[in-house]
Amino acid sequence: MSDARRDVLIIIPARFGSLRFPGKLLSPLRGADGVSRPLVEHSWRAANALRDLADIVIATDDRAIADVASGFGARCVMTSATARNGTERCAEAVASLAEAPSLVINLQGDSPAIDRAHVAALIAAWRAGAGAVLTAFVRCSGEMRAHLAGEIAAGRPSGVFAVADGAGNALYFSRSPIPSGVNAEWKLHLGLYAYEPAMLARYAGWQVGAIEAAESLEQLRFLENGQPIALIEVDPVVGGYGDVNYPSDVEKVEALLRERGDF
Repeated sequence: MSDARRDVLIIIPARFGSLRFPGKLLSPLRGADGVSRPLVEHSWRAANALRDLADIVIATDDRAIADVASGFGARCVMTSATARNGTERCAEAVASLAEAPSLVINLQGDSPAIDRAHVAALIAAWRAGAGAVLTAFVRCSGEMRAHLAGEIAAGRPSGVFAVADGAGNALYFSRSPIPSGVNAEWKLHLGLYAYEPAMLARYAGWQVGAIEAAESLEQLRFLENGQPIALIEVDPVVGGYGDVNYPSDVEKVEALLRERGDF
């Protein structure tokens, strides 16, 4: 690593293929300065606000993404086309490095509005011994709950829900709202992960399990193989979350970037 204090590496997994929005990482988004940049560049710029906490690398199997990323100054690692999800891509990227970090942060390439405090919270929890695999969540307010329910009713499910045990570790993740019940509390999973490299190596050696396949949620492979995932609560982001899952999300995320003044 480039600095003894920065034993953390942010990896941005970046694949061209996407079932809901093919090629989205190269899709242009207009930032607060009015300039259009590829989605992956916006996510990289957001990660660069964390340079005092971690080094940053983009992991991709696509030469076009690598060329574009190199053009805006990103460090890239080429991974195989056989990586089935971002966690496998992170595992491949770490295995290719001459020196492994102590902790890897998986920052989604389609999440340009990542909050610095969320990443810092995962790092702090790991340093405090919370676990070897960690992920962030927020408690849903009534407004958030209504929004998520509306998206599901419209056939645009984009949220992932988590339930925890008494120790604060994940019991389960689902694309369906859980637990059920009118007054049940929903924990919205943010798709931001932290792993020790040894956990990534183990993950890459496990087969896709039945539950992971059924939910299409990569983190369930850890649970299916008995590896705890620590759930770390973070505060909601002002203005909402800027994930680009569908083409129609582009306009919403552009508005969010303008609101926050993000490039």
